[in-house]
Amino acid sequence: MMARAAPGVVIAALLAVVCHAAVREGLIDIADPRTVLRDQLQLSDADLSALVQGRAVAKTLTSSAPREMATAGGVRIRGSAMARFVNQFKTLEGFRTSQFVLQIEKFGQEPQVRDLDKLTLEPEDVESLRTCRVGACDVQLSADDIQRFSLVNWKSPNAARDAASLYRTILFEHLVRYRSTGTKGLVHYQDQEPGVSLALETQSLLDARPSLLEHAPGLREHIRQYPSHPDPHTEDFFYWSKEVFGFKPVIGLNHVGVHTDPTSGRVTIVTIQIYASHYIEGSLGINALMPDGGSKETAFYWAFVNRARVGRLGGLLGKLARPVVQHRARSGLMKTLVQTKQRFEAAGGVQPSK
Repeated sequence: MMARAAPGVVIAALLAVVCHAAVREGLIDIADPRTVLRDQLQLSDADLSALVQGRAVAKTLTSSAPREMATAGGVRIRGSAMARFVNQFKTLEGFRTSQFVLQIEKFGQEPQVRDLDKLTLEPEDVESLRTCRVGACDVQLSADDIQRFSLVNWKSPNAARDAASLYRTILFEHLVRYRSTGTKGLVHYQDQEPGVSLALETQSLLDARPSLLEHAPGLREHIRQYPSHPDPHTEDFFYWSKEVFGFKPVIGLNHVGVHTDPTSGRVTIVTIQIYASHYIEGSLGINALMPDGGSKETAFYWAFVNRARVGRLGGLLGKLARPVVQHRARSGLMKTLVQTKQRFEAAGGVQPSK
């Protein structure tokens, strides 16, 4: 007697047949980067037309959670600069000239605490660490980390130096734990009540749809199961930064995975936040670089989506600040898209579009 198939299996099979027929008949082309751009960036016909013609598009996407801000954008870059784009991302060269980045450094292949030596703390942050208490602290930290700052001799003339050294040590410990346990080992912030689990927030961000990771399943599983199931086509690195965001600089730790599809040549880059000192309680940034194979000229599309869970924006302040932060994120992304396109096309000898 034949076993009865589950309804979900039957539906999936039917959908597979329909999709295969549609692709074969030219109704749907999932390999076309324009299909990816339309779906993932939620583009209108006018937006897609502008992007195809070389104009940058930046927008705010529908959020998957109340505290989430989702910013997306894309641009078509002419010339053969895709490999150079990826290399500049890996070396962080493309970030060093940004007006929003105050400091940024890459950890070595085998990270050491000394990789954080150049990181400086703002005097305001040092003062916050002095008065830090569980549930009442102006720097995002776990309860255990907050308690450690109570052991600093704040009456010593070297108190600021010692506090900064301890802070760098704590950051390094977060990195070591993440490299051993992945997202499930991420910090539980208890600087305010209620606390926030960065592990849960990050898993939720990874589950959000639409997602450019849908087009890079190997990378998606690599990140979800890191470090236990490495993908052979993904390269990992880690970096720290101090960036302008909101009302004060934000210190962050990040994991980057760079995935190259061996068949299509597409490159997908994911950035997961391991820690942030202020405001951001989880962040997932995804870059997709897709060769424009349907064009007579050499070109590629760059798509970017960032989803961030932003705290400290509740109540009236939140209602006032959220639109401002969203506008800054959108306008900042638009500026970056335009400048990046101009820089890479000029370096490749491509004449500006008329």
